[in-house]
Amino acid sequence: MSHIIEFKVKDIQPEKDIVFKEFGIPKNNSVSEKIQQLYSEAIKVFRETSKPIVIYFEISKEEFEKVFFGEGNNSTETPVEQIFPKADNLILFALTMGKEVSEKIETLFKENDFALGSMLDCIASLAADKAVKKLETFNTENHRMHRKKVLTLAYSPGYCGWDISGQKKLFEYLQPEKIGITLNDSFLMIPLKSVSGILIAGEKSVHKFKNDFPFCSKCETKSCRERLKNLANGLLPFIRGD
Repeated sequence: MSHIIEFKVKDIQPEKDIVFKEFGIPKNNSVSEKIQQLYSEAIKVFRETSKPIVIYFEISKEEFEKVFFGEGNNSTETPVEQIFPKADNLILFALTMGKEVSEKIETLFKENDFALGSMLDCIASLAADKAVKKLETFNTENHRMHRKKVLTLAYSPGYCGWDISGQKKLFEYLQPEKIGITLNDSFLMIPLKSVSGILIAGEKSVHKFKNDFPFCSKCETKSCRERLKNLANGLLPFIRGD
C-alpha cells in the first residue's frame, strides 16, 4: 500500500550558504547586497509557490527487479543491480515541489528575468535533494532500531546506467499521478522539480562500488564520488536535513 506525506516547506528549504555555493560563492565570502536581495526574493517566491509532497511504498526484490530492468534499456552492468539484491528493504518513491513553483520558474525565464529564475530554479532543485535526504535519514533511523549499521541511499532512473525509460515501470507500480506527477514522451517528469527512484537500505558496505563502469566517463555530475568518499569516511550515516 502506498503512503503520501506532505513536507513542510521550512524543513526542506536549502541553507543560504549552500545556495550561494551553487552560484560559485564560497562559504564565508562576502556577498553583494544585490545577490542577497535576489536570494531573499527567490526564497519568498519559493515559500509561496512550493507544495512538496511524496508518495512511496515498500517493494519486494522480485517486484523491483521487474521495475529496474523496465524496458530493457539499462547498461549491461550497473551499480543498482549489484546493490539491491543485498538490501534489507526497498522503497519506491516519487516526490515533487509541486506544479506552481515549476511554472513560476518557466514564467520567469520566458519574461527574461534570468537572475530570479536561476536563483529560484537552484533553490527548488536543492530543496528536492534535501527532501530525498530526509527520506534516506528517516528510513535509516527506522531500521537502526533493529540493526545499527544500516544505511539508506536513493538511486534514480537516468543515473548510473539505470535508463531513464525505467520511469515507465516505476510509474506503473507507484502511480505518482496521485500526487500530480506525470511523464512526458521522453520519460521526463512533470512538474519539472520532481525526483523519483528507489530507497535502498542495507549494510553500509552494500553501497560501495567502483565508479569505473563504461557510462561513468559520460557522467556530468560525478555526484557518486562524494557519496563514496563520505561512505569511506563514515559520514553518510549521520547526514541530517535539518
